[in-house]
Amino acid sequence: MPAFHHLMSHDIGSRHTRLRFSDGMNRALSRWAAATLCCGVAHSFGAAPGVPAASGPGGAVADPARTSSVQVEGANWINLEAFFRRPEFSEAVLSPNGRYLATLSSVNNRLNLVVIDLDTRQASVLTRYDNIDLGRLRWVGNERILYSAVQLNAPSGQDAPRSGGLFVIKRDGSEGRQLARTASQLMKNETGGFLAMQPLHPVPGSTDEMIVSAVVANDDSFDLYRINLSNGRYRLLTAGRPSDRISSWVLDSKLVPRVAIAGGAGRSTQRIVHYRRDADSPWQELARFDQTQPPAFVPLAFDTDDVHLYVASNEGRANMAIYRYNPNERKRVEMVAQHPQYDLGASPQGTPLNSLIFDPETRELAGLRIDADRPQVAWVDEAMEKIQASVDATWPDRFNVLAGSRLSSRLLISSYSDTLPGRLYLYDKQNKRIEEIGASRPWLEGQLASVKPFRLKTRDGLEIPSYVVLPKEHKAGQRLPTVVHIHGGPFARDVVQGGRFGPSFGVREAQVLASRGYAVVLPNFRITPELGSKLYYAGFGTYGQQMSEDHEDAAAWAVEQGFADPQRICISGASYGGYAALQAATRPSNPFACAISGLPVTDLKFQRERADYAFSPAAVELWRKVQGVKDFDDPKVREQSPVFHAERIKIPVFMYVGELDTRTPPAQAKRMADALAAAGNPVKDYFVGTQTSKNR
Repeated sequence: MPAFHHLMSHDIGSRHTRLRFSDGMNRALSRWAAATLCCGVAHSFGAAPGVPAASGPGGAVADPARTSSVQVEGANWINLEAFFRRPEFSEAVLSPNGRYLATLSSVNNRLNLVVIDLDTRQASVLTRYDNIDLGRLRWVGNERILYSAVQLNAPSGQDAPRSGGLFVIKRDGSEGRQLARTASQLMKNETGGFLAMQPLHPVPGSTDEMIVSAVVANDDSFDLYRINLSNGRYRLLTAGRPSDRISSWVLDSKLVPRVAIAGGAGRSTQRIVHYRRDADSPWQELARFDQTQPPAFVPLAFDTDDVHLYVASNEGRANMAIYRYNPNERKRVEMVAQHPQYDLGASPQGTPLNSLIFDPETRELAGLRIDADRPQVAWVDEAMEKIQASVDATWPDRFNVLAGSRLSSRLLISSYSDTLPGRLYLYDKQNKRIEEIGASRPWLEGQLASVKPFRLKTRDGLEIPSYVVLPKEHKAGQRLPTVVHIHGGPFARDVVQGGRFGPSFGVREAQVLASRGYAVVLPNFRITPELGSKLYYAGFGTYGQQMSEDHEDAAAWAVEQGFADPQRICISGASYGGYAALQAATRPSNPFACAISGLPVTDLKFQRERADYAFSPAAVELWRKVQGVKDFDDPKVREQSPVFHAERIKIPVFMYVGELDTRTPPAQAKRMADALAAAGNPVKDYFVGTQTSKNR
């Protein structure tokens, strides 16, 4: 068994990206940019050199089209629509035989499914939705494609109900079928069919069957089903499951469910791992861990011998590493991979990461990938390693992602960088020839600023991987108005390339601001996952306290580096970031000249009673531990709630909310706006995102 730990401990290896989705910053995208640029920044702490303040009559939000026509002297001004326009090509997946390419392309101003026959170069548009975008593509054999509905660029999450579900269609456009319901259908209490579904494994030897993890009649547990995609019929595979509240399963090579991971009962934040030797053996508890304290133990996959497991654990160490583990003897056999900074395999919360790369056909371990400062990959497969080296030599300044089976004659290459939005290529193994498919966002090529990593050193000695984005025209020693932009969650993370649709929202928003002449700091902070377990656990009990100090330390770092004007630093963010902006303004040590608060939590007790997760005792308990209080009547909760301390806020505040937001109800922001007005410091602008047109 090859071991990666020496490679990764020295941070060596080719570059790669891991597909993932960022937290709730997708709830305010294009409107956030327009409103922030025209009102929050310009009104609150002065524009970049040459930028006039821009707002509509009576202080209303200026029209984005008008705003984008303003010119900044010496700035790399890019129209807002260019940043949030749907890509020409997005997610792309090769069929197992390598002949067909399923990709997402802009049709009807939405991301729709297109299939290209690579032998004939004929493209077919399979869907023409005009009210949703598609994502999460997956082939089942060479004939069928699975996809889900997603929502891009919704100003405040009000279109999110149209997302979700699971659909299947044949590559010729026939036999389209919905397998699982969308969020909108669930909200309407429509009956019949699956509530939720996640595809796991195709059935060997079958062209129309899939093993899926799904919920049929309740939301207590995910069960496994063998479903026929041509007629929708299914069979339960997990009768007699070991527990309720099961969230994930691990199957062996024979597709036998042998590991089940469940949540604890009631207010528990524990995860319980159940295991059985084979299909006929009884279930037994293998391990349990708490999401809020070490050690964590997360099964990932079975090895090809169907005896050993790949698991991620941080027992006895500062971050998550990957091991081969013998569940029958309950001991680790060997370390597979570790990294000195980043978690591998899974986050300490128990969420699996896409660290292990398996061949899609043989299911053999092919490589390892990690989102470090820059994505990386190390291959076990020698042929893939050679191809990777050749491609990297061709484009040494890019991150070049290889995808496909070693049994296929073709590979797909996704090539991108912080300044290159992305290009798709085909690699012909026999001819060793690279052919371009297309560019993701060609209109942004050559326009983007560099996203540079740095280590944020906090006042209590932590070193947190973070990013800074400076305007392309910035000169050394030039002091700029600066935005410290805080990500949401707080269980999220800023990354250079954060998912199927490009970089994380924080990075994209930083590019918008940098093109307007602003410096932008994207600080991760304690409790941010994947950056090492030590940083994650350090966040519990520090909400509104040391976590806020981390944001202040980011501002101090920017001043020390010489690019930030200490009199013109603004703090910005949405969801947790919106809370962080307001909380920073209440603190005596506040270094910020303004606050831009989106989708904010302003009353922590109110949030635990009214948010969409309030029905879950385990979720509420997790937040109690985040805040480090005995209960939500603790005086500390009120002290950490900005709505009760509006009189302390002396700087200008801009706020935006989503009319239909269920995670952070609009009442949170409305009460804050009322409190600021009563304190004599009314918000400079207050934007409410409402329903957009279907073609927006």
